[in-house]
Amino acid sequence: MRIFQICWCVALFILFLIGSTWYGGNGKPLSSDEGNALIEKLRQAYPDSSPNPGNFRSNMEDMIPNDDGKEFYAVNLEQLKEGEEATKADLAYTRTVFPLLLKRAGHPIFVSETAGLMLGEYGGKVDRVIVVRYRSLKDLIEMAFEPSMIANSGQKFASLDHTEVFITRPRFSFVTIRWVFGSILLLLGIVGWKLLGYLSLNRRR
Repeated sequence: MRIFQICWCVALFILFLIGSTWYGGNGKPLSSDEGNALIEKLRQAYPDSSPNPGNFRSNMEDMIPNDDGKEFYAVNLEQLKEGEEATKADLAYTRTVFPLLLKRAGHPIFVSETAGLMLGEYGGKVDRVIVVRYRSLKDLIEMAFEPSMIANSGQKFASLDHTEVFITRPRFSFVTIRWVFGSILLLLGIVGWKLLGYLSLNRRR
């Protein structure tokens, strides 16, 4: 039975390696050719987008040459519209974007509603703060090419009076999904090891 215990632990370790590799976050920067191809696809996917500062397409064109290939967090500061239609649009956009995020190892890190001001004034205009993890800039841009994203991107702005989104690079964070996943597998390994050992002992009896 000891061989089954060892196989169980090896299988969980392999699962961790596969999951950790897929989760990524430390990839290669976009090459010049890749960046130019993505920019061209952006222009084709969003032909009506204005090239003015603040536009998604323009900002991505600025970021692509400086890409480092690593994970990042997008911080969303949102001013919500009121009313049932705005709420429906918000839910519709969430249903669209969430599967596309998970498909590329992206996910929300933090979602909250503002409760008051501590310093400054701008926060008084913010109703909701959302922090989203992206595996890479390439993943973010490729997500924008998805047909469902193009078709439903208007839902985001139908639910918001205003939004500011900026990208941050993590220097230090307690929020490490990879190690949470590893800890769960470690716990399963210990439980499985003990359970298999218990079954082996009962068979001998």
